[in-house]
Amino acid sequence: MSNKNLRSESSAQQQLKRYIAKSAEISLSTEVVLLIVGGVFFLLFGVLLFLIERGMLPYSEGSMYGLFVVLVSMQIITMGKTPFGDVLRSWLVVIVGLLTAMIGTLAIFYPGYLSVTIRILAGLIVLISGASGLLQLFISKDKARTWVKVPGILQQLTVACVLVYGIEIALGIITFLPGIMPNLLTAMLLLIFGASLFFLARCIHIATQQYSSSSEKMVPSRSPRKKMFFLLEEAALTVDNTFNIYQGFLLILLGILVLFMILGILPSFNSDGQLGLLLVLTSLQLLALGQFVGSQVTRSWLVIAFGILCAAAGSFSCIVPGILSGVIQPLLGIQNIITGVLLLATKIIAPTLYGIRSPSEEPVTLPPIVKRLFRVLTATGIVTILFGINMLAPLLLPGLLGIVVYAILIPLLVIIMGFLSLIMVSITQKLQQAG
Repeated sequence: MSNKNLRSESSAQQQLKRYIAKSAEISLSTEVVLLIVGGVFFLLFGVLLFLIERGMLPYSEGSMYGLFVVLVSMQIITMGKTPFGDVLRSWLVVIVGLLTAMIGTLAIFYPGYLSVTIRILAGLIVLISGASGLLQLFISKDKARTWVKVPGILQQLTVACVLVYGIEIALGIITFLPGIMPNLLTAMLLLIFGASLFFLARCIHIATQQYSSSSEKMVPSRSPRKKMFFLLEEAALTVDNTFNIYQGFLLILLGILVLFMILGILPSFNSDGQLGLLLVLTSLQLLALGQFVGSQVTRSWLVIAFGILCAAAGSFSCIVPGILSGVIQPLLGIQNIITGVLLLATKIIAPTLYGIRSPSEEPVTLPPIVKRLFRVLTATGIVTILFGINMLAPLLLPGLLGIVVYAILIPLLVIIMGFLSLIMVSITQKLQQAG
């Protein structure tokens, strides 16, 4: 067979592989992903509440409400979906979302200290979300009044919205007035609510495919905007960078808390909730962006099922402490090590080796921002590997470094990871704006 035929066959095989990969990709919007993760959370909580009521499992109420507030905050900072309705995702809205996310995060870390505060905040969010959502559903001309006239998925979408908003109002009242309803009935209501969120996610997914002319934009449009106060301008953040901003602040907060704990200023925090939150964040990045262990993966049904499993395991760890921490911690350690290694191998080492083996005829001068990006990627890879080693073998680093150095190094590593994440967002945003 000639070389020409071989090249033609190879090209055809590559096209076939790309077609198969594209056809296997399941496109999920951020809204659908957050509804799915919320459905997993409430279904699991409903099931666990039956066992908690019988005294068969421990229960961390503050951590549970904290995770719920974090999930709601992710809707605010990624899409501008607030309890009062959809608003422009301005920098002010993003900041408010980050603040509520930090409150939820603190409730996960210290559930015993913030249980009442976070329960009231969660109750307000659910009650306002349900009431305003139901009101807007029937008042707006382009919602229920239009949808019910179109047979098919839009009528189902109306039913799903009514179910979700109506149950939210009931759950908000129950949250504000604990004990007003027996826990067994509350568990049943949670199961129905979780199923309703899945139903709503399905309706939105199908309706978007049928009626939307284009898929969700990962990069904000560059249409000219009126000059206004900076905080009121639309936040030109991709979904990827939105997750990275929260992750950056989360790691900075975690590092500070670990440092204060070592110094004896603060008590030990809820490690089960911390690990569970990191696993839920991993599932969100996998389901929304197809990102896992530093690589891009095809969001097939198998990958989606794995993402849902991660969300369930993370939610379980936040709700029921002391059971899954021994499993989640080494898994997250392995994930961080693989992520760091792949980041260094694919972004730093491989391009460098390729440049040495195949030098260009003319020397290429990299812009300063690209050089800065490479330095940040290198530091991120190294710090991520060290963090993963510590999670995988927490007794290894103290033996190598000494207790004093280890006690100072670990919180600093976590804080550095957080700042590197924020710096990465800043650099990628500038590169995107520069085209």
